[in-house]
Amino acid sequence: MRIFFAGPLTDLKNPKETKLFYKHLAEVAQKRGFAYFWAFLNGTDPIKNPDVVPTKVYEVDIHELETSDIMVAYMGEPSTGTGIEIEHAHKKNVPVWIFYEKGKRISRMLRGCPAVKMEIIFTSEDDALTQFDTLLGELPRG
Repeated sequence: MRIFFAGPLTDLKNPKETKLFYKHLAEVAQKRGFAYFWAFLNGTDPIKNPDVVPTKVYEVDIHELETSDIMVAYMGEPSTGTGIEIEHAHKKNVPVWIFYEKGKRISRMLRGCPAVKMEIIFTSEDDALTQFDTLLGELPRG
């Protein structure tokens, strides 16, 4: 099973903290034996890879999403790109799990998307990682 991770990358409030959280999610997936794709770790980060043209970012992300079994998206900050990816997941029948902090207001339009199969609401990074680890433990690998 392959995970497509998504989440805001442009104009993050706390880029180092957010990307560290993203890396920790990836580590949980890897520990559980899941393959995964994270755009910012694979050559299209807006800070580390500013010269990648927008059409290439779109092509890479869409291809990687279409070759994944599930999408896991952090929604704690607004992201047009992540919204586009979620709608594409819906069109391609890729189930989506969304993560966000307790107390955050998340668009009802997004939450109502038929692709969104699970909402993981967390109180801390440790809580998010624990919930994610538990959920992955219930999925088949391979």
